[in-house]
Amino acid sequence: MTARYDLYLESGPQHRKTWIYVPGLPGCSTVAPTSAQAFEAAYSAILERLEFLVRHGEPASLLPSTAEPLELVVMDHAIERKTLGFGQGSYPTDLEPMTRDEATRQLRWAGWSREELVAAARAQTAPLTAKPAPGGRSPVEILAHVAGAEWAYVSSTLGTLAGGSAAIAAIERASDSPWAALEDERDLLMDRLRVMTEEELATVVERGEGRPPRSARRMLRRLLEHEWEHVRELRGRLGA
Repeated sequence: MTARYDLYLESGPQHRKTWIYVPGLPGCSTVAPTSAQAFEAAYSAILERLEFLVRHGEPASLLPSTAEPLELVVMDHAIERKTLGFGQGSYPTDLEPMTRDEATRQLRWAGWSREELVAAARAQTAPLTAKPAPGGRSPVEILAHVAGAEWAYVSSTLGTLAGGSAAIAAIERASDSPWAALEDERDLLMDRLRVMTEEELATVVERGEGRPPRSARRMLRRLLEHEWEHVRELRGRLGA
């Protein structure tokens, strides 16, 4: 049976620079200069994400066969959104309560994603504190940025977590050797996520006025999407 993935697009003015989100495959998103190019890139982004999951132990049946290619369906296209790439949109799946099994599985994916983020950062040929020539964050700034974002996702959904600011500051101070600080930060965060209650998994807070809902499902989706975005960024620098 053909595997279907629903796509949600966000474009700036005149469709220049478009992000695609795939909430049915948590962690999967991609960006391209135009809407047409983004749609074309969606297939490879989904395949890359599926290959990542299979590489770490998910069943090989996740991968599409040549006889049963992926079916990609555009469900919504937000035009001229001003905060492209910030994941401000929300999707019908974000309003669904999570099961314990789903949360456990996605937390396992988060562990694999962190492994690949660290591997990509360790593989950089320039010092971790060096900014890329075209501009942008240094690798260590990316690591601190990922850590800060995931604490924000979790705190906005489950309530402020103690220790986040100190953990992120430790990553920033570590310069070219942030690995222990990064591990400490993620351990603190995962300790909290692993003990989410059934009520926390099921609660959905709709905030209205175009503001995204608060839910465990949306929280974990954004955590996975954002980290995977920067895994791909760091890998892209290696191939540049």
